[in-house]
Amino acid sequence: MNTKTAIISIGDLTEAAVADLTEAFESTAGVAEVDFSVERQVAVIEFDPEVTHIDGLLRVVLGKGYKVL
Repeated sequence: MNTKTAIISIGDLTEAAVADLTEAFESTAGVAEVDFSVERQVAVIEFDPEVTHIDGLLRVVLGKGYKVL
């Protein structure tokens, strides 16, 4: 699998939000790995661009009610 990395800035990222978003990203087709930095307010996502796209990843964040910065 050829992966790409997306770094998404998320407003008001908390530990509770990380748990919520981890579950959402892990259930998204094409997502290989996800990591978060609450301190830097970012999600780092490894994904297969043949299966999903950055706009789909952004929709995951917005669909969970968080703000993309």
